[in-house]
Amino acid sequence: MSKKILIFDYLKGHDFTSNLRDLTHCASFGEMATLFDVPKTTFSTWNTHNRTSHELVVRTHLRTGIPVHQLILPSDYPLEDLHHSFTGNKHATHDAIAETSNEYRAERQMPTAASDAVVTLESYSLNNGKLISTGTLPYAKRIFQSWNLNAASTIEVETHDGRFLIDQSQNDAVSGDYLIDMNGRLSINAIQRLPNKLAVTLGHTCVEVNDNEIKVIGRVAVSLKKQ
Repeated sequence: MSKKILIFDYLKGHDFTSNLRDLTHCASFGEMATLFDVPKTTFSTWNTHNRTSHELVVRTHLRTGIPVHQLILPSDYPLEDLHHSFTGNKHATHDAIAETSNEYRAERQMPTAASDAVVTLESYSLNNGKLISTGTLPYAKRIFQSWNLNAASTIEVETHDGRFLIDQSQNDAVSGDYLIDMNGRLSINAIQRLPNKLAVTLGHTCVEVNDNEIKVIGRVAVSLKKQ
């Protein structure tokens, strides 16, 4: 190997713990301490001494499939500086290290038993009317159960507005926000059922459509809006 494997400028201290808290959807460091089964003071120590837990990064990646670079590098880190498998190059060799959760699931059998503390959901990015798989993300089981959702029928969808948990078992629109397919393009829109019609809000406009003109994927059960 001719090139050196150089060190990265990893997230440290508060940047690291806050990023980990956001990715695991924990409301506080106390909740994160329960999730990872470590003392709450551990996170305070890492923050004070500007430290990074590589063990926690590896453990989280192996248990949830969250890509390593999302756990330990800044969100704006250029993927072009990483191995070409991170940029989605379809011509990469089959022996390339699979760090993304999509490649991981394609080449490795996932563990049959997940951690009792978390619920893992399929996660997608809604971009230009298409759902793009981004792997899986964990939610603390205690919080997830409070939403009264079934993990088997729930997916997470991220847009520029935030993250949304979609209950796919509710695909008969009545009233609320729904993930819909209209003419092959997906979007999240407010819907109100009218006699023999559906009133769909598109931007600042409300249009009436027939049931057969749209396909309802599921209802937005939880909205995690960006600040």
